[in-house]
Amino acid sequence: MARKSIFEILEEKYDFNKEFKKITNLFNSNIMHNMGYGYPIESAANGVFHEWKARGGCINCADMRQELNINTITKLSETTPENIILCLEYYVNILNIFVTKWLPASAGYEFNNNLPLLQNNIDLLLEHMNFMKHIIKEEEKILLLPKDPAATAVAEIAPKDVAFAILKYNHASLKGQLEEKRRLLQSIANEYEELFKKPIEGFSDYFKTARGLLNNLNIRHNNMGKDLIKNMSNQDLERCYDELYQLMLFCILIRDNKQRLIEAKALLGKA
Repeated sequence: MARKSIFEILEEKYDFNKEFKKITNLFNSNIMHNMGYGYPIESAANGVFHEWKARGGCINCADMRQELNINTITKLSETTPENIILCLEYYVNILNIFVTKWLPASAGYEFNNNLPLLQNNIDLLLEHMNFMKHIIKEEEKILLLPKDPAATAVAEIAPKDVAFAILKYNHASLKGQLEEKRRLLQSIANEYEELFKKPIEGFSDYFKTARGLLNNLNIRHNNMGKDLIKNMSNQDLERCYDELYQLMLFCILIRDNKQRLIEAKALLGKA
């Protein structure tokens, strides 16, 4: 077996919560200095906060932090994907007003390496979570939007560990990584085993097919010797894994939307 490079090892060890903590520490650190004093990004952003079109009724960064519950989230040892995205959306918007409004008028400040590190690490975490920045220039807003809405929708209703597995599966670095994809599919399948055993009425074919693929594509059982896959190329097997992943997401969303339909019908019954 070929030796893994240090970059492959780092990719495998990428931890969403750990990387989010690094970003938070960088964001809160003193990134600039003037006359012996250090200042964080928010200190500068507060000076131009009143000019920001998208501030709503907030009067400064501390006020916005409180409204968004940012401080509580960042103090948790672990947090959910939804909370991480909420905090990152705040960070990128404060960074944006710092760069576009404060920085052009500043003079006499020296900057350390924390600013580019912060920007690069945010981009890396967003890539891992399969989110992208959507800039609305005229409104001075940056929104973080999912690259795969179905994966994000399932991650938001899944337990935390499985949510990260769902998000990680789509990461570009996993292309060709059959063993890691198999492990992630197994993790998702284990969490929703009872769901696949008891399909939603009217959608049994989807659940039956997902369960059949899980049992025959060397995921739950060692069946590489079976006719179904023994002559299959790695590329074809990976395509099967990717299709199974999407099928599993669909099944989970069916369950979630069934409950939503029940509640909607009950509401209509009162009309």
